[in-house]
Amino acid sequence: MELNPHDLLRIKGADELISHTPIPNWVAESLAFSPFVVIRRSRAAKGQVAVGVRGPERNKRFAAFLPIDSILSRITPERLVQDKGWQNHSKKIFQCLDRVSEFLDQASLTWGPTGSVGFELATGQEVVTEKSDIDIVIRISEEFTINFAQKIENGLKKNPFRIDVQLETKVGAFSLSEYANSKGKAVLFRTVDGPFLKKVTLQFSK
Repeated sequence: MELNPHDLLRIKGADELISHTPIPNWVAESLAFSPFVVIRRSRAAKGQVAVGVRGPERNKRFAAFLPIDSILSRITPERLVQDKGWQNHSKKIFQCLDRVSEFLDQASLTWGPTGSVGFELATGQEVVTEKSDIDIVIRISEEFTINFAQKIENGLKKNPFRIDVQLETKVGAFSLSEYANSKGKAVLFRTVDGPFLKKVTLQFSK
């Protein structure tokens, strides 16, 4: 099973988690209500994956590890795009995803919603609020020029909600907006070993 950052994993409950610190009571309560964790970007021991648990409030997040054989099922951001479950939601933020989908599909990009929007689409748990942004991951296997990044960012800005995009590569991720405005300078590159500044030099154009 291929596991990537932002994938949502269904598990039995908090007893499946491995942590080097005490697990807060709210973790078990949250997982009893919605038994999903999200893969986070961190190194894990063999046979494990680094995960995070969403709490009932924005400031409640818990980092832990999960044995891979405890995974019941996996939902990727790309799967949410295929299902287009947002068409069944009445909230305006979900309705906006039709425009986003049409734009990114025309650009032949592999993408998916993450964050609170992705979590609600995948689990049915209402976590999106009026203050929520749309978080998106675009997994790029090919190269991706600054000019093309600017085109994508400008297109997404035409939507009524703020859209935060992470460009995912096989070795890490960086912000679309930061890259589009970098003028060839280093951007913050997020990896399993932590963040560091790196100059992204790509030669692909669409």
